[in-house]
Amino acid sequence: MDKKDLTVELPNFEGPLDLLLHLIQSQKIDIYDIPIAQITSQYLAYLGQMQKLNLQIAGEYFVMSSTLLRIKSQYLLPQNDFVDEVEPEEDPRDELVQQLIQYSVFKKISAYFKERNEEVPITVSKEASVSKSVKVQPLPKGQITSDELATTFSMVLRRLKIRKPNTASIEVAETPINDMIDYLHERLEQKKRVSFFSCADRMRSISDVIGLFLAMLELSKKHEIYIMQAREFGDLDLERADVNGK
Repeated sequence: MDKKDLTVELPNFEGPLDLLLHLIQSQKIDIYDIPIAQITSQYLAYLGQMQKLNLQIAGEYFVMSSTLLRIKSQYLLPQNDFVDEVEPEEDPRDELVQQLIQYSVFKKISAYFKERNEEVPITVSKEASVSKSVKVQPLPKGQITSDELATTFSMVLRRLKIRKPNTASIEVAETPINDMIDYLHERLEQKKRVSFFSCADRMRSISDVIGLFLAMLELSKKHEIYIMQAREFGDLDLERADVNGK
């Protein structure tokens, strides 16, 4: 290589396209107008340096060198001067340019996901566990089981999700249970029996529905309300208990 040629260090390239892209970008060459003779000489000089250092060179590097030499030879072929009208031929560099563009796009995408992976903390899911020392208290006697409560609550969440589809940005704020307890007290003062679904439909977010559900469990635990369900997967009827608990 003479002084005008590019002095190439020896970074680790992922393949011949990576090396070509490095040569083009480092010299700010238009990828759609590659000076094939210049790039070919620089590419071959780089392979020569690798051979001098006894580095292992993958076969694909030599395949690319033969491709560059073939394209270069096509430019050196003489044109036919005996034909008046010469049909325009395809540029022999077109296929190589398309490969370089596609490789450049995928390289940028790969760098983006690598950066995202480094920024986002690693999260690991864990199954819920209950300490053996803690005894699970059964629900007060009534006409509904804990499994039925959980199933009904999941249905409420699905109804809310359909009514308010997921968006790209989701913000969940904690709703104080005491606020929901006051809300249920207010509804039950107006009517002795209310529908859980009708109460949930008035909520603005999933966090409000969760707070409402926990408030319902808290009032049931204190024997202030009864929870009833007419059919499987159906609505929950919340009925105000009398002062004496009956």
